[in-house]
Amino acid sequence: MSEPVSHQDAIERLLDHYRQPRHYGELPDAITYSGGVPDCGDTLTVYLRVAPNGRLTDLQFTGQGCSVSVGTASILIEQLQGATVADLLALDETAAVQIVGSEVFQARPHCATLIFRTLKAAARLVERQA
Repeated sequence: MSEPVSHQDAIERLLDHYRQPRHYGELPDAITYSGGVPDCGDTLTVYLRVAPNGRLTDLQFTGQGCSVSVGTASILIEQLQGATVADLLALDETAAVQIVGSEVFQARPHCATLIFRTLKAAARLVERQA
């Protein structure tokens, strides 16, 4: 069983992903979906390329926002590389919290769940198009 991540480690990981986001950038010819947090102006766009078998061949994001929204997006997108649309549809908020860390979600829940909500909506869009 793995050791729980300390609050300080979770914050340092978040800030590292905020400063150097992974899988950041537009993907031409990809399915895109944008989401935002109206209260603070954070916006994210996800880019998905999906193989006929439903596996994500590319998953990236762009956007602007606070360290929580951008850092969380980078962490979650990194963890979901190679997932399937079904995996995205099955992802629930509890699983997302476990990936990112509860400290991050508790600090700013609307910003921390922005990428989760955006990915779920994008997956539903892909499912409808299939």
